[in-house]
Amino acid sequence: MDIKSELLEIVSKPTYKPLTLEEICDVLEIDESEKDSVLNVVLELIDESYLFYNKKKTRFLNRDLMGYHEGRVSIKNQNFGFITSSDFHYDLYVTKAALKDAYDKDLVLFKVNKEFKGSKRDSHDEATIIKILARDFLTLVGKVYQYKNAYYLENEKAKCLINNLNDAKVDDIVNVKITKYSFGMLEADVISKIGRASDIGIDILMQAVKHGFSTKFTEGVLHEVDAIERDIKSELERRENSFDKDIYTIDGDDSKDLDDAISIKRLDNGNYFLGVYIADVSYYVKEGSLVDKEAYSRGTSLYLIDKVIPMLPVRLSNDLCSLNPSEEKLAIACEMEVDKLGKVASSKIFETVIKTKGRLTYSKCNELLEKGTLNDALYNEKLFEVISLMKELSDILANKLHKRGSLDFDIPEGKVLVDDKGEVVDVVKVERGESERIIEQFMILANETVAETIYSLDLPFIYRVHDKPDIIKLHDLRVIAGYMGYSLRGEYSNEVQRFLESIDEADEFLKTLCLRAMPKAIYLEENIGHFGLASSCYTHFTSPIRRYPDLLVHRLIRKYLFKNEIDANEFSSLLTKISEIAAHSSKKERDSIMCEYDCDDMKKCEYMEKHIGEEYVGKISSITTFGIFVSLDNTIEGLIRIKDMHDDYYIFDQNLYMLRGERTNRKYRVGDSVKVKVVQVNKELGEIDFNLVYNNSRSGKKNGKENHRKK
Repeated sequence: MDIKSELLEIVSKPTYKPLTLEEICDVLEIDESEKDSVLNVVLELIDESYLFYNKKKTRFLNRDLMGYHEGRVSIKNQNFGFITSSDFHYDLYVTKAALKDAYDKDLVLFKVNKEFKGSKRDSHDEATIIKILARDFLTLVGKVYQYKNAYYLENEKAKCLINNLNDAKVDDIVNVKITKYSFGMLEADVISKIGRASDIGIDILMQAVKHGFSTKFTEGVLHEVDAIERDIKSELERRENSFDKDIYTIDGDDSKDLDDAISIKRLDNGNYFLGVYIADVSYYVKEGSLVDKEAYSRGTSLYLIDKVIPMLPVRLSNDLCSLNPSEEKLAIACEMEVDKLGKVASSKIFETVIKTKGRLTYSKCNELLEKGTLNDALYNEKLFEVISLMKELSDILANKLHKRGSLDFDIPEGKVLVDDKGEVVDVVKVERGESERIIEQFMILANETVAETIYSLDLPFIYRVHDKPDIIKLHDLRVIAGYMGYSLRGEYSNEVQRFLESIDEADEFLKTLCLRAMPKAIYLEENIGHFGLASSCYTHFTSPIRRYPDLLVHRLIRKYLFKNEIDANEFSSLLTKISEIAAHSSKKERDSIMCEYDCDDMKKCEYMEKHIGEEYVGKISSITTFGIFVSLDNTIEGLIRIKDMHDDYYIFDQNLYMLRGERTNRKYRVGDSVKVKVVQVNKELGEIDFNLVYNNSRSGKKNGKENHRKK
């Protein structure tokens, strides 16, 4: 442990007493010669607000002794805000004067200056912000506009004065770096131009940049990619080719980056041969190159409505690496013999060259499985037999996963459909078909096989892990489910699986609540297993074109298995490197998911702008202290604000997860059907406001357990 980590551990203890510099050196057992080093660390901790001088500047106090706490501020109105902190089980109120120059979601250091002792419902302890520890945003995206002789940025966060346009013009969409934070006004400089406000799809590109993704590659990266040699003759001579196998890709209709392909046949012993062939991106993208650094920075490709913002330039993602039909392509193969119970009897991971026999699509494969034949030369009788064999093995693998407790939430997703101008024409609910499930099962098996192969060698590696669910969140779900007649007894994956399978179609919102109770899957250098898949060892190997961790997995496979470069002396530094990549990749994955959500919300708002005043029947999907979220059948969700429910004064019952009217005793619970009217839409914030449409029947629900509640 270094000096800073050791000192931080000491000063963070609740038993810490104010120490002098000399006493700190004694505690750390550091001699006089290193006193200056210790002082530098102490000054760092002071700058980071972990330590503070006493009045005489002779001793150092910690946060507890100063009465300071760390929390996240929420500001929806410039006249006040609230702070959420793990040190308190409730939010703290902050007056306008005590907000300083904080902005919404900033991480702040604060002190409680007034503790409320009364009983009024709307009262809170008051806090004062001492210091901003970390800004929620360092950059902003918006449109340049002019007012009098100054230029400003039009955005939803705050008023922002642009000091340096850097050749940007009025009506340009730009990314700016904040140079000064002050209450009510930001100052910034333009760092890049994204496009013009009138450009088709500019709203999607704005979302990508807001979430930290670059929409363009630098000239240096593109030049490096253009210089990559297409000729793979030397690799053809060196590698074992797979030209004798019937290999197919199966992807979405509009996919262009085809990074996985499948081959299958029944063996003489009754087992299955399954080959999974993944584009050998690591052959083209060399570690430390400009394109590698850019891929690491992005972490993942973004799939936003009708746009793809790739991790790798198009020449790599759609051409050199993509497993296009009838083209000789470099791949890393994971070939497996799978028995009739879905167990891998043997496997082989190796470098190869493949030539796929056809580019299949999910939609046509689903139709082929349904009808048995198609009026298409590619989807002939032979292919039907291949796809049928794939489904046969997929069902076996799915059954194996089910028996061990794998979770399948199977929650329908909403798909936003746009025209060639990028304008929304519809929002529809989509579900996975059989061919999507087939490929999913095969990829899971290949990922597990690769992970188990490297894990058995006890070598540094990156794993895809999923921790056990949060006990508190699971308890809250258990209360709600129990009220509705469902039981969730334990926290093991097979018990959660049983609960999911018991949910009636009318109560499918419970699946969403269950999903929210689960932690996020992440990347880690330590194998802790994957709870959702009930897998003891898992990684991501199958998508190196669009995920950086998969590219790392390929490099490690090449290092260990193909080149036999195993040096115990480098394990420590390699583990540190893998840990950094895992943490960064996990963050970029979260950023990409949030970006995709925000794009969907924005476009759903755009769609609902055309339907203001119209009425719909939906289901309550969530209840909070400020309102009711209602989900429509097409997955669009809106909010009924409690302040707009004028028929009564409603109290949020956290234990029963419901709203109850004080006067009428009218109750609203998650899962209730309600009729709503669209009253307001804010595309910039991605918010849709509903109002309740009151009627005598309350959409058929009366006292909670009638109708679709389980008995």
